[in-house]
Parts: sequence; structure tokens; C-alpha cells
Amino acid sequence: MPERAARPRSVRIFALAVLSAFFLGALPILSGKAGYQFLPSEQWLTQTHVAAILLGGLAAAAAPFAVLKGMKMQPRKHGTFMKIILTGLAPFFAFTVFSHFVSLGIPLIVAIAAGTETRAGYTVSEVKLLKAGKCPNPIRIADMPFAWGELCNFPAGFVQGLEPGARITAEGRGTQMGLFVTSLSQQE
Repeated sequence: MPERAARPRSVRIFALAVLSAFFLGALPILSGKAGYQFLPSEQWLTQTHVAAILLGGLAAAAAPFAVLKGMKMQPRKHGTFMKIILTGLAPFFAFTVFSHFVSLGIPLIVAIAAGTETRAGYTVSEVKLLKAGKCPNPIRIADMPFAWGELCNFPAGFVQGLEPGARITAEGRGTQMGLFVTSLSQQE
């Protein structure tokens, strides 16, 4: 078996940076699955909106090439249908993860590392009263990143008093960039 040539240091550093950004983009999803409800601040989302779209767009553009390169490097029998599916879905997945890196991952890491008790204001976009399921009594927050911004497990009495457009204050551990929500209160 022929030996593989060592990759240049710059390629290894770039690969490490991409993998780190990927992990930080996926970290909010993993923390949500673990039961921690994290919300980036509205101010952070406004300030980083363009950067999130640019990084997500670059990742989406590069994703099909990375998938095809990976298929060449790991020779397996990938059928034409599988190649079409993987290269077709890769841009959407890459855009979501890398834009989440900017809008969610960075504030989440800062909140973990330097968070203190803080509060932030948000706008409610939708509320539902559900007793069962993965997310009882969900409160949907307006202007959050794709597939994000749903808070769960708040009392039915509190959720009933909310309507779309209502302002709420979230309290928890975090920074001005975002926080792990522990309690909510309605703003007057």
C-alpha cells in the first residue's frame, strides 16, 4: 500500500479551523438536545446577520466539492443516486451549521466561559398549549436563526397570557451576546 504524502501545515490548520467552526456550529444543537435552552440576543443577531449569511454561503458553496473530494479519498461504492443526494443536501446542511456558528456558537461559548446572571428582551412570535410531546407549552421567539428559538416547559398559565408580538424578558446565565434561559417574565 503506497504511503500518503503529508499535507502541508497550512492545509492542516485550515482543516482544523473548519472542523472547529463545524463543531461550534453544531454545539447549540447538542446543548438544546441536552435540555439547555440557549438564546442569542437580538442585538447580537442584528450585528452578525451579514457575517452569518456570508460564512454560511461560503460553506454551502464549498460543501458539494468537499463531499465529492471525500468520496474520492474514501473509495467505496457510492451509487449515482447517493452522490446526487449527498451533494444536493450538503449545501443546506453546511449553510445551517456554519451560519449557526456565527449566530449561535460564538455567543454560546462566550456564555459558557464568561457568563454571569443576566437578562435580555425578546418578542414572541407564536405560543401553543401542549401538555405532551418533546416540547410542552412551546413559546416561539421572533427573528431567531433557522430551526431555533423555541422555549419549552414553561407553565401553562404563563403561556396562556402571551400572544404574538408580546415582549418577554428572559433571565439566566450568559452575556450581552446570549444566555441560557432559566426563567421568563412578561414585559408590561
